[in-house]
Amino acid sequence: MTSSTDMMGLGFGWPQAQALGMSSIAITAAGTTTTDATVCDAQNDFFIMTATGSDGIRLNSAVPLLTPIFVTNTAGSAGKVYPPTSGTFNGLSANASITVGANKSAFFIRYSSTGWLSNLSA
Repeated sequence: MTSSTDMMGLGFGWPQAQALGMSSIAITAAGTTTTDATVCDAQNDFFIMTATGSDGIRLNSAVPLLTPIFVTNTAGSAGKVYPPTSGTFNGLSANASITVGANKSAFFIRYSSTGWLSNLSA
């Protein structure tokens, strides 16, 4: 799939490039709870996570509805992904994390103001 960087290189402005293509960024997990986890930005939709086991990242509450977010964990340890504050994954408890294993990926999509669907790779 075309990345937003490719689109901007062809003369598209950032908003159009973001709407038409995907963009990725490396993110380092931190903290051990949703309150001190590294917060993802709202501009990228593919996060390459480095985690050390008990730390994690938190999805951004500014992500528009029905926007797919992908997280891949390239570290040798598992990492946690938290929904935005008060959010839920698959109807679980508010602020409960999903663990993404070492060298695994997950897909997230926001379907309501606090509800998110998640799907982990095998």
